[in-house]
Amino acid sequence: MLRDDEVADLLEGQKVEIYRNLHKKCYSIRQKGKVIAYLGFTNELILRDVKFAVQPAGRDRVRRERKKNVHAFVRGIVMKTGGLEREGILRRCGRMVRYDPYTMDSFEATQDAPFVGWDGDPVYEGKNAIFRNGKVLV
Repeated sequence: MLRDDEVADLLEGQKVEIYRNLHKKCYSIRQKGKVIAYLGFTNELILRDVKFAVQPAGRDRVRRERKKNVHAFVRGIVMKTGGLEREGILRRCGRMVRYDPYTMDSFEATQDAPFVGWDGDPVYEGKNAIFRNGKVLV
């Protein structure tokens, strides 16, 4: 598995999709439908121009078959950043996002979100998203 700085070096400026890989217990990073890298839950990666996608047919199949499949992911452009820029992004990204195909139709901000009015609200896009410590923050 690549270190987070290696992933950022390799993919900086490229559009990717990231999803939680339940079998490998990490995030899978794919491009054009092919997995090109893995990101450990303890690693960090920052995306910009983020979209949160849930494919309805895949979600319905999960609900019907009670077996998970890849149908939800985060799309964005990989950023390599550090210093003050990174710290600024970390301060702005304070809402934790989650998705449960059995109870949700889209990604949602969790109850742990520090901003009133975001608990359980759908999240479809964001300026930045951070994959860090097994969580996704916007």
